[in-house]
Amino acid sequence: MFLQKSFLYQNNYVRFHISPEKYIQNPIANHTGNSLGIGSIKPSYKFGIVTTREAPKYFEECQNILQNGHFFDKKYLFYSVYILIHILFYKLGFETIGAYLFQLLLNLLATYLLFNLTHKITGNNAVAFIAVILLLLTHTFQMWTVFLYTESVFSSLVIIFSYCFLVLNQQDYRNWMLTSLVFLFLLFARPTGVILIPVLFVYFFILFVHHKEYLKAILFSASVSIVIILMLNYAVQRSNSFNFVQRFFESQIICDIPIQTITTIPATSNTLVSILEYIIHNKIEFLHLAGQRFISFWGMQRPYNSRAHDLFFACYFYPVYFLGLFGSSKLFKLHKRAFVFILSTLVCFTLSVVLTCDEWSNRFNVPIIPFVMILAAIGLYFSSKKITNNHLKSN
Repeated sequence: MFLQKSFLYQNNYVRFHISPEKYIQNPIANHTGNSLGIGSIKPSYKFGIVTTREAPKYFEECQNILQNGHFFDKKYLFYSVYILIHILFYKLGFETIGAYLFQLLLNLLATYLLFNLTHKITGNNAVAFIAVILLLLTHTFQMWTVFLYTESVFSSLVIIFSYCFLVLNQQDYRNWMLTSLVFLFLLFARPTGVILIPVLFVYFFILFVHHKEYLKAILFSASVSIVIILMLNYAVQRSNSFNFVQRFFESQIICDIPIQTITTIPATSNTLVSILEYIIHNKIEFLHLAGQRFISFWGMQRPYNSRAHDLFFACYFYPVYFLGLFGSSKLFKLHKRAFVFILSTLVCFTLSVVLTCDEWSNRFNVPIIPFVMILAAIGLYFSSKKITNNHLKSN
């Protein structure tokens, strides 16, 4: 990792050591441009395709699959889609360039579909255009296009799935098959893909209740709950990387940065039951920790960032959030299905951080940024229109 494993929280301040060489080569700190389409030429030309820190594990796992025929660690099952992309382009003879071009083109497709999705749910070209412009200007989303991490592919797949699910007619079996395939890719593109299961659970549960199909709602809830529990239990028991119990006992807000150091973890297995037991027996501590993680996730402020860095994030994202609140109420009137889906997505991704930890470079909120920009675009357009109309009437 860019930040060497010497983080310590002391008096709410992060002390860490950075090797000078790695700091100079740190693309996250140095990126200044967008990374989508033509906009990606500048950072990729200036900084190159980023193949350091987290990226090597996908190259290594690609070779491991080809040589041994299985994953080195079972956790890589949840990264298998991205690893298969590496395998494909390795076989074609240009693994690095191929993986980069693939996620670049996928990002372009996702941007095009974001426009169509926004237009479909609002019926307004101007709102769709604003949503795309806002996303293109969002540095924390676009920068990952030149990183050979899973973020770019996963976030693009989230947009593509949302388009398929909300726009395409699911009565047509071809559309249903396409949507299901994209959903399957999402599940195994990165571990956070499983969050889409509770998103769909909330969506269909509300749909069944709305149509007074209560028996379907109960049966659906039971079956999906079982799937979620089994998948999460499989994840947390197969790798130390998913040791969420430890993150609770160490009060981790940012992953792998303990606020309190403990010498031993209680002798309980790393399961959902253990997490539930912790919450039940430590209600106040849990609520305090959950609040800090929530603020970290949406506030995007880091004590190890410069003040200018945090100020830039605040000045860009906080007005967007404010506009998004106006946009959400308008979307409810325009397209209730889209409102439920987007709200469910925002809530479920937030809860995933509240119940685990946040990431130091704000990567965990990248998949929800497109939805925030859709809501902000709706809020910006209709609030501006209302102000303009009121101004004209007053004159």
